[in-house]
Amino acid sequence: MSETISHDDRGLADASRDPAEREQARKRILFVDDEPDLLESLRDAMRRYRRQWQVDFARGGNAALELLGDEPADVVVADMQMPEMDGATLLQRVRDLYPTTLRMVLSGHASPQLLTRAATVAHRFLGKPFDAAELGLLIERSCALRELTEEAEAFRVTAAATALPSRPGVYTRLTNVLSDPGWEPADVAKVVEADIAITAKVLQLANSAFFGVGREVTSVQQAVVYLGVETIKSLTLTAETFGVLAPETVHGFSIDEFQRHAMLVARIAAGILPDGRSQQEAVTAALLHDVGKLVLIADDPFRWARLNHEAHRLQQPLHRVELEQEGVTHAATGAYLLSLWGLPDGVVEAVAHHHDPGALPGLGLDPVAVVHIANALANELAPKAEGRPPAQAIDDGLVHRLGLARKQSTWRGLATKYANQLPAAAGSWNR
Repeated sequence: MSETISHDDRGLADASRDPAEREQARKRILFVDDEPDLLESLRDAMRRYRRQWQVDFARGGNAALELLGDEPADVVVADMQMPEMDGATLLQRVRDLYPTTLRMVLSGHASPQLLTRAATVAHRFLGKPFDAAELGLLIERSCALRELTEEAEAFRVTAAATALPSRPGVYTRLTNVLSDPGWEPADVAKVVEADIAITAKVLQLANSAFFGVGREVTSVQQAVVYLGVETIKSLTLTAETFGVLAPETVHGFSIDEFQRHAMLVARIAAGILPDGRSQQEAVTAALLHDVGKLVLIADDPFRWARLNHEAHRLQQPLHRVELEQEGVTHAATGAYLLSLWGLPDGVVEAVAHHHDPGALPGLGLDPVAVVHIANALANELAPKAEGRPPAQAIDDGLVHRLGLARKQSTWRGLATKYANQLPAAAGSWNR
């Protein structure tokens, strides 16, 4: 069974537009669930968007694939627990058949393994019961994020940039293992242990006060259990990415300092947000928030040095000079790379907007705001260096709008504590 919202009442103003223009402006959103009552509630909730979106509904995965065969969708929002085809399987099929379609999970209770499988194929996760305004806002933000990464892609094409690295191998193998419903911690450990450098880094961090495990960790399998698969994935992705993109020798740039900063931002982010999916997304985004700088250096170290020098001369943060002179920031470039690798939109969005979180509507204490705050706090603790441009400070207006101004002294205390706990060799990920 499938059904489509009628658009007959879209209004004279919309109807007067050129049909081709109207079709281009409207996104097609497909909701998939096996419960008729939920589909009906979604239909009611989405009526407010009928002028800007074509909203369709499918009862079950097979009906969804049939509808997509007639007309691909811009966004697919699927329930996780459906009897004939669960949401993770459906979204995997959608990813393979329609790779540019945004994929979202809308689900209530689901097993951790099912959610982990979904994490390998979904861009965003939304919980039930849902708020219609929040759901619509997340869809809008994901569509806007896709446009931002497309701008970064266009810039790289016109700039004759070097080719971006493919998705790291160990991370890809981990994702494949976790897509199997029957995965076990031993399966994850086996993949990690195949790479000696990543094994050493995982064990080093698991045994440090930095992650607060509080007991001796002697094997990767124990680390998987204590740290969780999402943390292991994040560490693996970071280690491989920095290893591939790390520059040999660039004046004014230290890969060890770069990696130490990334680790500190990640720990501060974890300390600000409570446990849960948002915390995991914030940690991953924090580890990779400046990966666009590595891409910029790999493309043209002389251009990076020029921009860095100009930012210092003007006493402006680097991203502002990039935007003024290049039209795109390292944040957008990094987000583009991570979107190509299929990371969740929550991660990509936090990387894209870690300098300008206030640009997003409907922001709360989510990964975008937290990575921005954690980055600014880590910057405050960085030693001053000759020739370095000023770093981004906390957006006080954002903190006040979120009602979090009184938290800043507590966060600064956490940042100092974590900086002192950071392993001395945290930067040694070069391979």
